Amino acid sequence: MGYGARLAFGCNIGAYFGGISSFSVHGWVWMVMALLGTGVALLVRPMFGLKNPKPNDSVC
Repeated sequence: MGYGARLAFGCNIGAYFGGISSFSVHGWVWMVMALLGTGVALLVRPMFGLKNPKPNDSVC
């Protein structure tokens, strides 16, 4: 996370919350890309031998 924040010139979560609260387009784009990235990661996990979490699991 620290390396990503360095590349993005700031904290990515702060950019999301700051962008949404100031009605900036970059906050909304960040949210859409984060959701798409999460979806892609869930599809790719089994290719690396990792299981996807079950909805009724209490601990990841």
